[in-house]
Amino acid sequence: MLQILFILTVIIMTSSELSYTDARTNFSLKVEDNITGEDGLCIIVFCVVTIPESVSDPIRTTWFKGDPQNLSVEVSNFKRNIGFPQNEKECSFSLNHLVQGKSDGEYRLKLEWGEGNVYIFPQTVNITVKELTQKPTINVPLLTAGEKAEISCKVPGDCLLPLADIVWTGIRPNNTRLGARGVPGRSEHSSIMTFYPKPEHHNTELTCTVTLQGRIRTESTVILKVRHSPVILNSSRCFVWGDELSCMCVSSGVPSPQISWPVLKDSTKHSSAVSVEENISISNISIPGFSKGFHILGGCFRSTVQKKSNKAHLFMINEVPHL
Repeated sequence: MLQILFILTVIIMTSSELSYTDARTNFSLKVEDNITGEDGLCIIVFCVVTIPESVSDPIRTTWFKGDPQNLSVEVSNFKRNIGFPQNEKECSFSLNHLVQGKSDGEYRLKLEWGEGNVYIFPQTVNITVKELTQKPTINVPLLTAGEKAEISCKVPGDCLLPLADIVWTGIRPNNTRLGARGVPGRSEHSSIMTFYPKPEHHNTELTCTVTLQGRIRTESTVILKVRHSPVILNSSRCFVWGDELSCMCVSSGVPSPQISWPVLKDSTKHSSAVSVEENISISNISIPGFSKGFHILGGCFRSTVQKKSNKAHLFMINEVPHL
């Protein structure tokens, strides 16, 4: 014989948690009464029910939406790996792949035990689904030119089995793979991109686009910062005007290179100027009374990439032209 019990109730509201006790049967329920999720994502509603001694196992818990006599929607139970007192039972549930306008509504808990015994809690949990606002999370490690790097893009939300497609744009990766890790009640799904950064990747935009359920699109963009050893650019040059030597050294590197001129150590009269713009350093020097003959002009640069000091000769002048 099917028995459906609706009995005198006591409901206590504390913040967003609803605590309900049935004064006649001693059934009680603790659960949040209002939950908001986002379109395409998932939510988990944590719940604990207290069972009176007169009710014996096994007890089946079912959350549903609609008419108790003609259930339109039953939702999946969710179990945590934690223990409960003997008279308590977990009744948590999850809603996966939320759809705005469809997943919204009031959900109720039904208990079934023995031969046709049924108890339905009169209070409801109200689910509201809003537009998706969360974005993917991109995790970028310290990037150094020539060294293998892995950049991850985490799907928003905590779905256990997300219906998500992940696409990278801005850089062609050497390889991509899917990753997943989780703890009870939470799960992370991501795409991991492997590539070898180059100096030209510095300040490049990298975008991760996630499409949920084939219909909802969200994306995040980061600007890459790639450390690389400095190089002297072809725009570096020297000119001799009369007896004055003027030189310009242009070096590119991340972090910005520091330029020094060993030739200035032997010069008592000279002028110099340095300018830095983003990852470009420019150093200009002028040496009056520059004599004819055999000279070697050295320009060196330094960088703190991997705490190494890098040096290079800029150019050599064997014979100073006479103008």
